Amino acid sequence: MKLKLFRVQNFRSFLDSGWINCQDITAIAGVNEAGKSNLLKALWKLKPAFQSDNKISHSDLPRDRFNEIMDSEQMPVFVSARFKLEPRDLGMLKKYFPMIKPFDTCIVSRTLCGKYIVEVPVNVPDEQKIKLHNFIVKIMPGFIYYSNYGNLDSNIYLPQMLAKFNKSGVNALSTSKRRTIKLLLMYVGITPEMLKQDIPLLFSENKTNMSAKDMALLVKRKQEYQDLFDKAGKKLSYEFSQIWHQGSYKFEFTFEGDVLRIWVTDDKGNRAPLEERSVGMQWFLSFFLVFSLESKYFYTNTILLLDESGMTLHSLAQQDLVRFLERLAKDNQLIYSTHSSFMLPTKHLNRTKVVFKDDVGHSVVTNELKLNSERSNEASLYPVQSAVGIEISKSILNGCKPVIVLSESNQNYLATIKNYLTGKGKFRVPNDVVFVSTGENGLDGVAQILSEGKELPTVFLSNDEASKKIRDYLVNHAYKNNTNRVVSIRNFGYYETIEDIIPYEIIAKAAGKYIASILDAKFEIDTQEHFVIQLTSYANKKNYNLPANYLDEISARVKRYFIKNFDSIKISRPLRKVWEKLLTTIVE
Repeated sequence: MKLKLFRVQNFRSFLDSGWINCQDITAIAGVNEAGKSNLLKALWKLKPAFQSDNKISHSDLPRDRFNEIMDSEQMPVFVSARFKLEPRDLGMLKKYFPMIKPFDTCIVSRTLCGKYIVEVPVNVPDEQKIKLHNFIVKIMPGFIYYSNYGNLDSNIYLPQMLAKFNKSGVNALSTSKRRTIKLLLMYVGITPEMLKQDIPLLFSENKTNMSAKDMALLVKRKQEYQDLFDKAGKKLSYEFSQIWHQGSYKFEFTFEGDVLRIWVTDDKGNRAPLEERSVGMQWFLSFFLVFSLESKYFYTNTILLLDESGMTLHSLAQQDLVRFLERLAKDNQLIYSTHSSFMLPTKHLNRTKVVFKDDVGHSVVTNELKLNSERSNEASLYPVQSAVGIEISKSILNGCKPVIVLSESNQNYLATIKNYLTGKGKFRVPNDVVFVSTGENGLDGVAQILSEGKELPTVFLSNDEASKKIRDYLVNHAYKNNTNRVVSIRNFGYYETIEDIIPYEIIAKAAGKYIASILDAKFEIDTQEHFVIQLTSYANKKNYNLPANYLDEISARVKRYFIKNFDSIKISRPLRKVWEKLLTTIVE
């Protein structure tokens, strides 16, 4: 059976998630505390793959309906899932229920008291209902929920591990780590049974009195184990290289007394124990071992639910993880939660759902990936927007000529000037120029990144005191040999900021109402004064606090005005020549 849709109601922060569609791999995005874990845990409790997890507690009830639900005569449904029956399921259905009309979908729900409710799209005789419903619950996939993956240590004390394999009652971290180590030994080819048989011989403290026969056996067994280690090291080195692209590593397993040690050698030849490698690399190796083996040998008819996997990984390693998850999803449906944009490939955004809290604190799920006050919020959508932005920036900057500016307002005005001149056919931009806003503190670093080892990009600055200091710093440091690439608005006339080369009457038409709202209706633009100086002087005189982004907002309104009134806007020839000279200078 394949999960197609699911719905969570009356569970922790969810009153009703609505129906959520699923694919082979589904991503749940959202900020911390949005409800991602609650969503996965509700689905997990529909049918946990391990019976010991099959518990529903009072803490699973929504707090604001706790008393109402506890006082009700019948416990409500908290999770429902729609499944599509696959050929094997249809074959068993025909075999065991030949008199029932065939169907290929069903809905299975579970109430807060643990009762199952099964819905099928055909009529079923009363005497067959219970049997059919039990059958569907039985063949329904189980769910495995993971949030703790148990990183491996470099040193594994084998006698202690053998004791722990047979011990219960340890905490969750010990349990997860014990599982990871057990799978590591399984990967090597060592079972607990082998250790139980060989530990008395391998780790005997009284080797001086050992007979020649036992000594020969000891040497033989140690060599057999070392052969397993050598083979496993080569296998792990190869398989890990297929999914981890953040460097080339060689793995080795060695016996040192009664300790199994894991060594890692990088492509520079540096050999170190696993625990001295990055936490992210340790995590990925542990995750790889657990899911490669368990998905292959233990996860039959199961759906994997991974909560916040890969948070310790570098952004590029997170992309490696997503590719690994796609491999896993070929054998097991998989749903994972994340708040990282690098875990949300733009090629597969159709499989992304967004979780957020509404105004009263209830979790909401949506398939819509656009800002809308009723269906989403900006914080939860940020990872999705960021993922798209990363891909867009790659495509835009590829082969383009970047020009660095300090603010969004400069970015908007320069784009407006470029679009107007090229649109009117009055000027041809030599290159596909892109204006990149960095802010004052990010300029130097962004310039070096955008250069890609070639010439530094042009920097366009205003003529205020802050911009003068930035210019002095650049021409004495990063731009010491490229001073001509630091361009000031003052190079083109008696201007202070780029607003001074935008017709004031257009600024008044485009942003007059906004300016009046942050100052007052009495303010009038003086065409003989510098625009920004006028605004700040008037605000200081009246003790008005200007919004931090007021210039960005004005520029955005001007940009929209140009787009809307493009055909009717006329720019004087002298000003047009200033614009042309400016663009020629910064893109040449």
